[in-house]
Amino acid sequence: MDSVKEISRGKVYQFFLCDVAKGLFNGMIGNYLLYFYQPTVKSGIISLLPSNKILGFITIMALLTGISKVVDAVSDPLVANLSDKLNSKYGRRMSFMRLSAIPYAVAVLMIFLAPFPAGAVGNAVWVGIWLIIYYTAYTFYFIPQRALIPEIIPDAKKRVGYYAVSTALFMGSSAVMYATTLFVSFFKQAGFDAITSWRLVFTIFAVVGMACLCASAFAFRESDYVKTHATPQDSIWKSFGIVLKNKNFVLFSAGDLASYISMAFFQTAMLYYITILLGIKESQSFIVMAVAIGVAICSFPLIVKISKKFNKKLPLLVGSYIFAVVFALIFFGDMIASLMPGLELVIGIVMGLAVAFPFAAINILPQSIVSDIIQEDSLVSGINREGIFSAVKTFIEKIAYAVAMVIVSSVLAIGANAGEEVGLLGVKLTGIFACVFTVVSLVFFHLYDDKKVTENIERLKSERNKEEA
Repeated sequence: MDSVKEISRGKVYQFFLCDVAKGLFNGMIGNYLLYFYQPTVKSGIISLLPSNKILGFITIMALLTGISKVVDAVSDPLVANLSDKLNSKYGRRMSFMRLSAIPYAVAVLMIFLAPFPAGAVGNAVWVGIWLIIYYTAYTFYFIPQRALIPEIIPDAKKRVGYYAVSTALFMGSSAVMYATTLFVSFFKQAGFDAITSWRLVFTIFAVVGMACLCASAFAFRESDYVKTHATPQDSIWKSFGIVLKNKNFVLFSAGDLASYISMAFFQTAMLYYITILLGIKESQSFIVMAVAIGVAICSFPLIVKISKKFNKKLPLLVGSYIFAVVFALIFFGDMIASLMPGLELVIGIVMGLAVAFPFAAINILPQSIVSDIIQEDSLVSGINREGIFSAVKTFIEKIAYAVAMVIVSSVLAIGANAGEEVGLLGVKLTGIFACVFTVVSLVFFHLYDDKKVTENIERLKSERNKEEA
């Protein structure tokens, strides 16, 4: 039976609290996993993983993250198919969220608690297993969560605003993550060693994240706000095939794939850019991060306004062009810093300001655009395939991240001195790789027809309303 209830803002905001956990956990893995397990001499962290390189250039960390991501990606269509077809009094989507909230939070912490001596193979096995559990739990939580958004917020224009809130929560917690080095310094000054200090901070983040995940999973009763539609009866792979026949989805997803790889490069190597290229102290790195996140959040109203007045593609393209330029300049970061001695922190802040708008656009708009494509498909077919669409998008993100992690970890090691895991040349080259992938993403974003999708949604909704009247 169709529900007549319209969900309140308060419940939507509570539903998006999980983005706080996502920002914290993504930061732990994206920003600090390599920094923790492939440490620099300055960090004071002991090397817990074996230093061997596969085929002479693939690091253990690169291999572990790559394998865990690929294995995890297999779970995406399974979870999506189950979520689309589930019949439960707790809802098709929220049942999965409630099941996976605690395992997701526990797994992210366990990744950093490798218990064996420095350099032990057992540590590599430990990290690999917990990475797989972590990414699988992420799939169980966020594929249904993202699939539920277009169901509870059917208005495409309202969704942009709510996605801005979602992204603000995500980026706000990401900003806190960028202050991790400051928190670590506090524990070091209290007498803890480097590795214990990092683990104490990560424990706090995991507990906060778990609370937010549970709050989202129990924000409301799904059946009160979701209309009943036909559920897909196709097999997993047939559903995948149907999704991949959607031209706009394929074009945008290809661009999103390349963009996600470039962002993974940037996010993973950001701390190296600040500490190695610019020579800024680790304890001051949070200033650069905070400036970027703070200005990005302030850009949200502008992005929402541009999206409503013109289209969602315009700010996405502008942001991508800016990113391409910034990534290219990263290669010359150390040279720029050497020309202005004493102003390294200022240069870092300027970089933070430069990436603020594109960082905001690339975090808000892809989710909103995919929701539009999902809604258009549901209106055309009369069948809810939100889960499988979300699964394909998440699959793309995971493959992109796996590719990036394998490449970036190995690239970072280029030019490293004996006994070190990171070289100056390697850090610089990550900017070139990120620039190339950003240019590729721009090609596909230009081909995506945002205007046609949004016009179709309004037309189909109007036709359906007339039929129901």
